[in-house]
Amino acid sequence: MKKLRDFLPLAGLLLVAAHAVPQSKNIHESVDPYTGLKTLFLEVSTRSCPGDPSVGLHDPGVHLLFTATQNQNHTASYFISPEMDGASYTLSLRPAGTMNTLIDGVAGTLSTPAGSTTTNRYSGGHSYVHETVPFSASRADLVRLTTAKGFQFRINGQRQEVQRCTDAKRMRDLAEFLNAALAYGSYGSAKPSVGSQSKSIFEVVDPSTQLKKLTLVNVLTQPCPGDPAPGLQGTDIDLVISANQRSDGGVWYFISTDLSHGATLGLRRGEKLQTQIDGVSGAFRTINGSVVSYGPDAEGQVIPHETTAFHVHQSDLVALSKTPVLEFRINRPEGAVRRCARSDQFKDLNQFISIAAGYEPSHLAAAKPTTSR
Repeated sequence: MKKLRDFLPLAGLLLVAAHAVPQSKNIHESVDPYTGLKTLFLEVSTRSCPGDPSVGLHDPGVHLLFTATQNQNHTASYFISPEMDGASYTLSLRPAGTMNTLIDGVAGTLSTPAGSTTTNRYSGGHSYVHETVPFSASRADLVRLTTAKGFQFRINGQRQEVQRCTDAKRMRDLAEFLNAALAYGSYGSAKPSVGSQSKSIFEVVDPSTQLKKLTLVNVLTQPCPGDPAPGLQGTDIDLVISANQRSDGGVWYFISTDLSHGATLGLRRGEKLQTQIDGVSGAFRTINGSVVSYGPDAEGQVIPHETTAFHVHQSDLVALSKTPVLEFRINRPEGAVRRCARSDQFKDLNQFISIAAGYEPSHLAAAKPTTSR
């Protein structure tokens, strides 16, 4: 795999070694000599998409790097990482940059937690830039690709965008890759936070940075009193509250709508979650827009799962912990979606706020909800 060495600094790995588990010559496994944690790699070639102009001399050559990274808490994180060589420009994606996807014509969006990594490479006495962008993916996304006829993606750079396609023949080793990655642990699971008695609060530590993420899950919502029927018929909407520790010492807080079993919101960057918290109106924006993944339900039917994270402040969560009812509204071209959550659904929020306060040196802000974003 000719570009593996350039990806290693991003993954925080220092040693590459082949193992006997993967049988395909295109699947490689690396081991961190200090932690013993493993990462599995599969590189896939791409081509121009039907109808696109031919790739020019100054356009990048693009490969896809599929990775499964073993975490210290016995979970696995999955990434789809486009690798670009030979372009006269770089995409220079920042953290939370996006890639649009089409899997057999079904649209989705992935987000990058780290942004672009660029290194200089040399060939024939000349240097060129090698750029890698890791996008977080669910295992369900990769499972869908194992049976897909085609995969199309567009990387949304600061000034340019790059679009490419690949197909089932090029992704033929993906199923074997996923089977080998099963040994790393389950995707998306986490252990209860240290010192927490609640089964709804989870803490995950990034093994490469030691930064923490705290999550409060299973905040159920229901139609608000007086509503004739819920919008997005057949769709369950839960709320997820998270605190993300940052390398600069601060913490970013989010309220996320978690949708499953039905339609999706399809929100774009900057769209709002309008709230009523203890009678005070607020409006919180999404930084990335909706992120959609797909997976089988209990009957084996592939269904969408959509998460949209809205940026809030610590003071907003303090106010939320005291309100008898949260009411929120999301405006869509097809019509507004309105839901409510009772105070008993936030019984663990004070404990969540207390744990998250330890992530930063600041004191709790006054309980005054933010009125705009």
